Amino acid sequence: MLQAQNRSSIPITNAAIYHFKIGKWNAMSVSDGNLSFPPTFFLPNADPKEIEASLREDFLAPKELSIYVNVLYLNTGRNKVLIDMGAGKTGQGTVGQLVANLEASGVKAKDIDTVIITHAHPDHVGGITTTTGKLNFPNARYYLAKKEWDFWTAPTVKMPNSLLDEEYKRQTIDAVKPQLKAMANRVTLFQPGNEVVPGIEAVDVSGHTPGQSAYLITSGKEQLTVTGDVFYSDPLNLEHPDWEVRFDVDPALGVATRQRVLKKFSRDRQLLLVPHMPFPGIGHVRARSDHYEWEPIQWEFKPS
Repeated sequence: MLQAQNRSSIPITNAAIYHFKIGKWNAMSVSDGNLSFPPTFFLPNADPKEIEASLREDFLAPKELSIYVNVLYLNTGRNKVLIDMGAGKTGQGTVGQLVANLEASGVKAKDIDTVIITHAHPDHVGGITTTTGKLNFPNARYYLAKKEWDFWTAPTVKMPNSLLDEEYKRQTIDAVKPQLKAMANRVTLFQPGNEVVPGIEAVDVSGHTPGQSAYLITSGKEQLTVTGDVFYSDPLNLEHPDWEVRFDVDPALGVATRQRVLKKFSRDRQLLLVPHMPFPGIGHVRARSDHYEWEPIQWEFKPS
């Protein structure tokens, strides 16, 4: 999904960690940084004038779409969990900050014992390895849907329905394969509906990739769903869930899945962590007559 570029050190001047709780479990949304794309590249089949009007209406830059990279850290008392690992060295120069931000919060990379992956695009698995090819999280067990693993590790990865050009497809595949190879001896594969680790259930949200999973996290009476890339952007994906996204391996299925889960999320008033919404990426989806809206949580300051 992302072109590899040289990455320099980025001074952090704004909040990159957000603490909250899911039931009795301590959690953090941790920023890996953010990416930028021209909106017309992101949504190749949409009318550029409609894209521009939608962004202007929401006070956003009409020529640039910011895609945030949010990662969930969860301490269940039994496991220290990451859901996804950010872009690492595979991304633009404005990402790759996950390990530094974790350590700034007091969480050492060596203490992570569980890494659960929504899907194997570079901005979600690029943080598996360091620039020298070593594991960023050397003591972790990695969990990924079997269908997702089989797709990306096949001798030939085919994406005939994707709206990406052939060069971008090649770059994506070339970025993903080394990351999965690095964790191959530590990976556990699962099926949709499985409890990956206690309290975290895998939910099939395929379309963006063939085996993409969301994760329903339950602690006591509280729940949170980490969505994966079912939707990216408010307002574009929520106001226009029928617009096909260039990065979806199967754009038609991506639209169908997005419409299905947005209906469910809004109906159930589900609390969500969305990897690519504005940091910390936690909130709810509200249904309107012909579209959806994002309602971020109220920012809370709590003593440690």
